[in-house]
Amino acid sequence: EKMKDAPVPDFTSLVNFPVHMATKQIPSQDGMRNCVMCGKSCPCSASTKNLKKGDIGGGNTMKNKMNNAMMGGNPNISQVPIIPTQNKGLCTACDVNVWVVTSTRLDIKWCKGCKNFRPWAAFGDKGLATKCVRCRERQREKYALQKEEKEKSKLQKKIATKD
Repeated sequence: EKMKDAPVPDFTSLVNFPVHMATKQIPSQDGMRNCVMCGKSCPCSASTKNLKKGDIGGGNTMKNKMNNAMMGGNPNISQVPIIPTQNKGLCTACDVNVWVVTSTRLDIKWCKGCKNFRPWAAFGDKGLATKCVRCRERQREKYALQKEEKEKSKLQKKIATKD
């Protein structure tokens, strides 16, 4: 409980491969970037945005090429890590791991809400969750407001059609 608010060092001092941060989030011409934590070359999610409509769904997409290349050509395996543009260079294989800050022995995990590392204790009882307790609570509140607005809108439409 006391560790959930423990100070976490700055993101730039936590990465294992700071040399890959110097690329300034720009994927190479083949749409690949190296993860700042594991160092592996992964497709960047931004590289799939520039595909032509005809390429989507065919055997020609960046994702399909990567799946085949990285998984030995097995089309049944589709869990290839990518580097989402909002992940600060962290691949999807590394953003679910629990990491240890060696200098303090603090367990940290990537929060997809904060878009930063947080103490693992900040994830509460759901240590495998993708968002910390604070972000899950914020998401819950946002959803409740959206649901409330939707109900109000339905009610107003009902009243308007009765008139």
